[in-house]
Amino acid sequence: MKLELDPKKALSVSLTALYLLFAVWLVLPFVGRNPGGASVYRLYLGLMLMLVFVGKSLWDVLAPQGLARKVSTAKAVVLIAVAVLVTGFIIFTVAKAVDGYLNSAYEKDKAGYVDQ
Repeated sequence: MKLELDPKKALSVSLTALYLLFAVWLVLPFVGRNPGGASVYRLYLGLMLMLVFVGKSLWDVLAPQGLARKVSTAKAVVLIAVAVLVTGFIIFTVAKAVDGYLNSAYEKDKAGYVDQ
């Protein structure tokens, strides 16, 4: 059995992977231990790109069922699983960013009282 790769599908998959990698790169500083030096705009842009990906994926799977060509069951399951994973990563990133900013504010506040 010979596996033939459709150039249009390969390009689509590679561009989607690059899109997600860029979004993950944008939010990566907030996943680390000290997100204080990273820009909030970078976090916002990365999270918005991920949310757009999740919305587009779910729309591609769920919406065209009666309107356009059918989406295979395997593709639908994989896209929904990826959307759930990306949504979990979004929630994790927001929680880590909030935790980092609250800890940095707490440390600044604590330092002000310790010196006196």
